[in-house]
Amino acid sequence: MPRRIVFDNAAGVGHKRKDGGVRYTELFAVFRAHYGFDSTLCNPYSGHEKGNVEAKVGAIRRALFVPVPKAYGYESFNADLFERCMAMADKPHYRRGERESRLFEHDRAMLLPLPAAGFDPVTYKRMKADKYGAVTLEGRHRYFTGIEHAGRELIVGLRADSVEILDTTGKPIGMHERAYGDAPTSSDDPVNQLEALVFRANAWPNSKVRALPDPLRSWLDQQGRIELQGHLRTMLAVSRDTGWRTAIDAMGDVLSATGTLDAASVELQAARLRAGNEPIVYDEPVDLSEYDIAFSDLHH
Repeated sequence: MPRRIVFDNAAGVGHKRKDGGVRYTELFAVFRAHYGFDSTLCNPYSGHEKGNVEAKVGAIRRALFVPVPKAYGYESFNADLFERCMAMADKPHYRRGERESRLFEHDRAMLLPLPAAGFDPVTYKRMKADKYGAVTLEGRHRYFTGIEHAGRELIVGLRADSVEILDTTGKPIGMHERAYGDAPTSSDDPVNQLEALVFRANAWPNSKVRALPDPLRSWLDQQGRIELQGHLRTMLAVSRDTGWRTAIDAMGDVLSATGTLDAASVELQAARLRAGNEPIVYDEPVDLSEYDIAFSDLHH
C-alpha cells in the first residue's frame, strides 16, 4: 500500500472546501484508517495538478476500453482486465529502458505492508420491506427477501457488486447481485439470476432458473458443464433480445424439432415467435430425404 495517495475530488472519496479544509466520506475514512495511508485531495478545477495521471488514464482507456468491451459479469471481466494490465507492464520503460514490471518491484519494496485482514467496502442502511417482502434501491431496483419479511425493518449491505440483506439481529437473509442502470430490475427476474449462473454452471441443479418445462429441463440436466454453460449463454442472449418467456418457448420448440439446441436456430425461432408469425402447416408431411441424398453426394 502506498504511504500517501493523491486523489481527485471524487464523490466516493470526499471534497476539498474553499477554505482549504477536507471532508472525507465516512466509508473512505474507514478505508484509509484500515490500510494506514495518508491522503491528499487535488484542488477543484485544477487539471494541471494531475496532468501526468490524466495522460496515463487516457492511454489505458484507449488500450483496454476501445472499442467498449462486453462482459457477462464483473468478476470475470475484472480478472481478465487485471491480466491485460499486467501484460502491458511487460515492456521497457520509455525513459529508463528497464522493464516496467521490474521497476514496479523496486517501488513495491517501499510500500506499506498490507494488514492481515482485508477491507470490506460495504455501507449498511436500515430499510423497510414492502408488502411483498422486497426492498427497493434507487427507486427502481427491487430485491426480494421472502413474503415472511413483508413490512419488517431490515438491514441492507451495499457493495459494488452485491446487495446483502439481514434481519435486525444481523442474521443473513439473502445475497443478490447488485443491479445498475436506469431500467427497473427485480431480483426475482430469471434473467438476472441467469447472468450469475452462466459463470457458475455447477449451481444449475439448485438454481431457480432450472424450473423449466420438460423436455427442456431434463435435456439440460443431461449436458456436461461446458455444454450447459454454452446453452445458458444462448438462453441469456436470447432472453435479453426477446424476453424470458419467448426464449424458453423458442428453445423448447427447437429441441422438440431437432433433438438438440444450437444458438442460430434458437435465435431464429425466438425472432419468429416475437414477430407473431405462425408456423407453416402443410397438407401432407414434408419429405426432406431427397435433400439428404443430394448433400451426401456433394461430399463424395
